[in-house]
Amino acid sequence: MATIHVTRPDDLGPALREIRAAEGITQSALAQLADVGRQWLSTFEMGEKPSAPLDMVMRIVAALDVSVTLSRPAPPAPVDEEEPVDLDALIDGVDA
Repeated sequence: MATIHVTRPDDLGPALREIRAAEGITQSALAQLADVGRQWLSTFEMGEKPSAPLDMVMRIVAALDVSVTLSRPAPPAPVDEEEPVDLDALIDGVDA
């Protein structure tokens, strides 16, 4: 099973559209399976429904027989701890 990472609300519809298209399912067929309107599904798949109702999104997920996994982002990489820079020494060393 492929993993698609979605980090923004308006990326979810297009990601599910890719899955639908790869499975050869038409928008009309998916809309009927998920009990949503075809026009609503079209707009959602274009990423234009970032605040789509969760129940409608989950019906689409179920109709496509995919799973949704929530995860935390990886922690940021540690910052290199270099010696502090002495700005006074740098300024004093500049030729005037």
